[in-house]
Amino acid sequence: MNISRLLFAALIVVSLTSRSINSQTNNIEGLWISTEESTTQFGPAVQKVALLISSDSKKIVSARSFFMWNGEYKMDWKFAYVKYDPIAEKISMVDLDSDTLICRLNVDNQTLNGAIHSDDEISDPFIFVRSDKNFNSLFYPRIPDKNGEVVYQYNKPEQIGDYLQTDSIFKFVKDTTSVYSLMDKIINHEFGRLESILIIKDQELILEEYFYNYNRTKLHRINSCTKSVTSLLLGITLYSHNMTNVNQSVFNFLPQYASLKTPDKESLTLKHLLTMSAGLDDEGDFEGFGPDDFTKYILSSPMETNPGERFRYSGKCSNLLGGIIYTLENKQADEFAKEVLFNKLGISDFNWDRENGVLPCDAGLELYPRDMAKIGLMVLNNGSWNGEQIVPEEWIAESTKPYVAESDFFDYSYQWWCRSKSNKSWWDDPVHGSKNEHDMFLALGAGGQYIMVIRDLNMVIVTTTSDYDSGYIARSKIPMAIEEIVPIFEDD
Repeated sequence: MNISRLLFAALIVVSLTSRSINSQTNNIEGLWISTEESTTQFGPAVQKVALLISSDSKKIVSARSFFMWNGEYKMDWKFAYVKYDPIAEKISMVDLDSDTLICRLNVDNQTLNGAIHSDDEISDPFIFVRSDKNFNSLFYPRIPDKNGEVVYQYNKPEQIGDYLQTDSIFKFVKDTTSVYSLMDKIINHEFGRLESILIIKDQELILEEYFYNYNRTKLHRINSCTKSVTSLLLGITLYSHNMTNVNQSVFNFLPQYASLKTPDKESLTLKHLLTMSAGLDDEGDFEGFGPDDFTKYILSSPMETNPGERFRYSGKCSNLLGGIIYTLENKQADEFAKEVLFNKLGISDFNWDRENGVLPCDAGLELYPRDMAKIGLMVLNNGSWNGEQIVPEEWIAESTKPYVAESDFFDYSYQWWCRSKSNKSWWDDPVHGSKNEHDMFLALGAGGQYIMVIRDLNMVIVTTTSDYDSGYIARSKIPMAIEEIVPIFEDD
């Protein structure tokens, strides 16, 4: 069995059966959770498997399944074919690798006992037990009613005293059907597994929707959106230390490592780090390094290309920016962020993972979606919040305009991504971008975490998702914004 292929199966689950079942299926229907001990064969990234078995009015059995970590959805296990034997009370589920999960019901113990059959091999035994918790909300964006339908009803975001003003989306949109059509598409997975979507228009939060048991009190990992937050923090510290020339050598900002300057790093500037064009080899991890040693380790990395020669997405660039913050402020970026950014935005709860004592500045930050929206709104307002200039206006202007081409589809700024009609649109016309596309800059995190800022529409769009199976699906939030959300407001 190819476990790695199994783990990265597509999101949309299709369950089929070869025949109708005339006998009762109640014994096997329901939600089953594997024991943690029997799931070890999938490796350390999976703790349990959730298996939902159900039947329709004709007693045709179907099954859906996904992998879990810490009680939450991780990724789907997709089945192409399901067959149920009511006499033997045995269910067979064939996945996309043609491996078959076969389980038999033990009525006395209320367990499903099975194994994965692959060619001539049989995996270690699986044991599923009936769930004593309700994980249905992890299978469905919204729980269907008794008829199996989800009826969406818009509600104005609640005013909760977190510095975000709220209003109804229908203050800005006259065509109510367009809003409901968008939400139906989201609920029907046309843009992946969205767990939240928020829209700010003209300074007001007008849409705030959560799915799959998420809500505004649940932190969400924002992955590489962390890089954009790091850029904001760097701007604050550079201006406070009057070191705003990004075209000078990286070693001017890290003088304690001057001995590491080599001829091939002589021309390496701060701007190269900001625009991911440093040319550093991107191998390595945090293992065994403290903050000082880690910065030294990165600066000692070999060069793959000359600085400024080409774009290469690199976590090392972002982590060196964190090293500069640490050097100038004598504190790591999370402490600095709390002091100069988060507290001012009313962001009181967040988590920023450390690895071996090192704070990664390329990822690891967890925020509430509302707090992601606050960051987007502050940037939209040129670094200003509640009448206070938190991030220098000049830094916002410089850090959110395109400098280098990441590809035909994106340009890159200072740890922000940029799109305009000059970029190609991979989702529609592979030659030309959307003709009416508005300029956008965005924080982009793996799996579909986005803070999208559309300045000329005075708009911020935030999404959080768990679309880790497919980069194409994860990036579908961009065409959703450009071709589904923006036209709603243009038709006004």
